[in-house]
Amino acid sequence: MTRLSTLLTVLIAGLAMVLVPASAGAAPHDGGSQPTYSYANAIRETAWVDTGLKDPSGKAVRVAADIIRPSELTSGVPVIMDASPYYACCGRGNESQLKTYDSAGRPVQFPLYYDNYFVPRGYAIVLVDLAGTNRSNGCVDIGGPSDIGSAKAVVDWLNGRATGYTTATGSTTVKATWTSGNVGMIGKSWDGTIANGVAATGVAGLKTIVPISAISSWYDYYRANGADLTAGQPSGLSTLVETSAAQNGCRSVQSAIDAGSPTNGNYTSWWDQRNYYAQAANVHASVFVAHGMEDDNVKPINFGQWWDALAAHGVERKIWLSQTSHVDPFDYRRAAWVDTLHQWFDHYLMGVTTASRTARSSASNAPRTTGWTRRATRRWPPRRR
Repeated sequence: MTRLSTLLTVLIAGLAMVLVPASAGAAPHDGGSQPTYSYANAIRETAWVDTGLKDPSGKAVRVAADIIRPSELTSGVPVIMDASPYYACCGRGNESQLKTYDSAGRPVQFPLYYDNYFVPRGYAIVLVDLAGTNRSNGCVDIGGPSDIGSAKAVVDWLNGRATGYTTATGSTTVKATWTSGNVGMIGKSWDGTIANGVAATGVAGLKTIVPISAISSWYDYYRANGADLTAGQPSGLSTLVETSAAQNGCRSVQSAIDAGSPTNGNYTSWWDQRNYYAQAANVHASVFVAHGMEDDNVKPINFGQWWDALAAHGVERKIWLSQTSHVDPFDYRRAAWVDTLHQWFDHYLMGVTTASRTARSSASNAPRTTGWTRRATRRWPPRRR
């Protein structure tokens, strides 16, 4: 184990693991949902959800929620949701996949594997464009009310508390009558950060989140005790992902970002608004954290303080740690990850009870070059022998 990894293990030595009823073994998940529904014949549609926010010109902000769901099911369908700013500018996964659409604007291809794996098993996959990105209007505000409100509004719509429309600017409404209202959010990096932030609102209907290499405090992403930690300013990140319309219409938001994140390193109210671990008392969803101990993008402090805050408030949780950097477990431990994730969602979104009560934490003690030497325990950190 590297010196850095050893130090990080010591730093999070106060973290405790709460037992949860979902299993985590690598055996095939035979007792849960099965691939019995047609992916080829799945319904593909978009709802534009009113976030309740206004852009700087006073126009109502609607975010695009692209949906792929089983055509055979007309009610009671749980949702796996990934809200992201990256679906048009940068893509997701190692192949930088983008969302693609047919001539009528219906979603054809989703990035990653969530749709083609989970739709046949009875789930709907909902990919949300954050405000100011891809097909959503509004502005990006780097983890603030616009970003978090974008995704929260869709959870509300899925539970009948927000208004959705069939087009970006039209007046014809659409309701999610097909869903159970049970939502699980997942995502890596900024996407997982949004999941953390939405969970910290306590929104009803969000049953679980799976933040992968995610931020729990934007201050601790950009700063370290007053010093610059990450190159660039938050406003530069918003410029990267915003549409051209958002860049032209959101200059006042950009100015507010710069004013709230001074380069002198001061911790301001702007940063405090983006501190999700300080809001952990609001979290009602279970949390499945995955993070690399050598992540030099989203530093391990971001999972450590989030985990500690969740523990203090008795949140059901699970953790996977690896000797990797900013990497999705799908890319270093694929079979076990997909099966564990499947069991996790089946339990929290479908109510499937699994028989085994295996490890609640899984950590690699091996360098990246030697593969996975698994250390599985019922708590994190494990007890000393």
